[in-house]
Amino acid sequence: MNRSRILTAAMALGVGLTLLPGSAIAATTTTYTYQVSGTEVYAAPTTGVFVGTASGAADGAWWTEVDHERLGSDPNPRKITGGSFTLTLVQSNPAHVVSGDLSDGGLIETLQSGAGCTNQVYRVHGPTSASADGQTGDGAADVTLTHHRTSILGHCIIYAATVSGAFQVTLPIP
Repeated sequence: MNRSRILTAAMALGVGLTLLPGSAIAATTTTYTYQVSGTEVYAAPTTGVFVGTASGAADGAWWTEVDHERLGSDPNPRKITGGSFTLTLVQSNPAHVVSGDLSDGGLIETLQSGAGCTNQVYRVHGPTSASADGQTGDGAADVTLTHHRTSILGHCIIYAATVSGAFQVTLPIP
């Protein structure tokens, strides 16, 4: 499987799963969808690191790093160039850790450019790869990233960034 470097949050992004007991002979897959929300804890011109919560079949916490082309420049959308994520599902039985990479093909699309120092809004979406409990699969992230902005002494600054949306992963059930 071709794996790329990282995600966000974009990307962040979160993943989840609760593996059901089954026979190793019957190789079926199950898709798990999680609603995710979080905040950016580190930002650079081409990298964002996010943390947050996930809810779905089980609740948990997630972390993701998204590498991307510089936002706010043409062309639109901008490419995700790498990234990774980890989702810890604490309310599944047993608890699971799902991790993975952002795959080639992820994009960050400008929805609101932030004219007049208003909030900037982006759609972050694309494929991921994931693994949990020795199983590997594919997934997809689709989240909204909002750069919250204000004017201070005539300069427009981002004072916070939040994400919300959905993440899903399809994994084989052993």
